[in-house]
Amino acid sequence: MRLNSILTFLASQRGTAIWILAAASVLWFGYAVDSLISARRSNDNIRQLVERHDVPVDIKRAHPQEILARIDESVRRDHIDDAQSILSIAGERLPPTVRASALYNIANTRTRLAAEAVRRGDIDSATAMINLAKSEYRLALKLDSENWDARHNLDVAMRVVRDFPQADNPDLSSPDAPKKLWTDLPGIPKGLP
Repeated sequence: MRLNSILTFLASQRGTAIWILAAASVLWFGYAVDSLISARRSNDNIRQLVERHDVPVDIKRAHPQEILARIDESVRRDHIDDAQSILSIAGERLPPTVRASALYNIANTRTRLAAEAVRRGDIDSATAMINLAKSEYRLALKLDSENWDARHNLDVAMRVVRDFPQADNPDLSSPDAPKKLWTDLPGIPKGLP
């Protein structure tokens, strides 16, 4: 008897259920269309950025690959500060591999600019840039440990300006203190070993 009453209730509410199902279908279709339009817009922006057009991107709402393309375009134009600020704004919203790729690209540009500064004889600027590049390579490796290109470029950057451990001697100003044996003078690696 109970089953018959349930079936009777469902039969009487069939019209309401159909309207609810139709409304849910319309909402789902609207969401799908919005997602499709958003993906198409993102792909168009990425395509234009890859073709070296300067396209603004809404960092807070953009797709991670779109943000990476915007960072890459800023890096290609040597606007490292813009790329760094975009990465900082996007921050933790980016997947680790995308964030690692952005850090890798920024560090590559810093390494290239540091090598140019060494050739010009601007040692202080080169040392500062290469140290930033090394920290960015290390962070990229922390986010994506399988990035062999970042490992190689970190090694190259470490050869441009060496990292040597400092002695744990609190009183380096005394005349008996050991002298600094290693310099921070950069050298550009050339050729194979």
